[in-house]
Amino acid sequence: MSDARSGLGGAAQPAPGWLAARLPLAAWYRAVWLDHQVPENLPFACSFGAMVGVALAVLTLSGIWLGLAYVPTPGGAALSMVEYARTVPFGWLMVDLHRDGATMLFIVVYWALFHGIYHAAYRNRRELAWVIEIVRFAAFLVVGFYGFAMTGGPDAQAAMLAMAAHVATVPVIGVSAAQDFLGGDGLGPTSVAHMTMAHVAIGFLVLLIAALGYAAVRVAPPQPGPLVPRAAYAPQLFGAFLLFALIFGLIITVDPGLGYPVAPVLPDALAVPLQSVPPWYLLVFHGFARAGLTPGGGAFLTILALVLVGALPWLDRGEGSAVGARPVYAGFVVVLALDVAVLAIAAAAPAGGVWSAVVDLATIWFFIHFLVVTPLVTMFERPRAATTMGVA
Repeated sequence: MSDARSGLGGAAQPAPGWLAARLPLAAWYRAVWLDHQVPENLPFACSFGAMVGVALAVLTLSGIWLGLAYVPTPGGAALSMVEYARTVPFGWLMVDLHRDGATMLFIVVYWALFHGIYHAAYRNRRELAWVIEIVRFAAFLVVGFYGFAMTGGPDAQAAMLAMAAHVATVPVIGVSAAQDFLGGDGLGPTSVAHMTMAHVAIGFLVLLIAALGYAAVRVAPPQPGPLVPRAAYAPQLFGAFLLFALIFGLIITVDPGLGYPVAPVLPDALAVPLQSVPPWYLLVFHGFARAGLTPGGGAFLTILALVLVGALPWLDRGEGSAVGARPVYAGFVVVLALDVAVLAIAAAAPAGGVWSAVVDLATIWFFIHFLVVTPLVTMFERPRAATTMGVA
């Protein structure tokens, strides 16, 4: 094999230019992306990482731009964004990019999460990469909640009070953390300013966590089977990004109400809604909070759910991939996905009646899946012939 710096026939490639020699971005991109070895049967879904990166870039850039006009006060938060969307040229587009960018990010993240569970992506020395991914997911949830609370509407006001009650139940540090969460002045200007700083700080922390997760995946050994450069899958990656762009465009154009409202009703300290309904990507954990009955119970269930998902490499006692090799467990994973969808729908419904029972039953099954079904089924199900599945 000829030297990597040689072209066809061993001829030396031209020397890099002045900028490329001092800032070798093109060489870095080729080394870490185009020439990176991936399994020959790389599925379409393995472009998740790139799509998450694009969504994070959109959110970061649009968030920095909106931050120049955002007023971090209970009344000014809503008015500043409404005024920005109506008076600044293409301001509405920047607001939609940030709001609906969060929707698109969570669509990809939830899809990637269940894809990883279904395909046992935590196998083959990828345990640390999986744990980092769950930590990143938890950080996404925190940033998403702060973004919702920063809209300044009545629902955001009620959600902020409920979250402070949950945080206060954490032993030792809960009360002081809840006071910091509310800024020390209830629902005054300091609370929104604190949320703004936390939203920005954790948002940039997410970028660091994502980089750590990418590094952990890169050092893990590849899945068994033939390997090819990632550049061989350029058409698949292009198709994934085209689908990403089309869905993103539809969300912005149609606006099905998946994100937080653009023009929320201004808050009133004397009129807090009885029930706050967060954006769809927080509904599952809103359901855990409702099933917990008390703030302490809701906080415990939420933390336990994230811990159990992160502990899948150790809860899964079997071998092989869930696709083809373990059809029984694969079926239970599909049931888990349906259970989570039902839990989100029920959590958005008014409290009381049959929907509260649905929330409780869906929550119970969620924990049964991880604490009972996963260890027992994976322990006793004998895998079929090994099925390789690339995860990049």
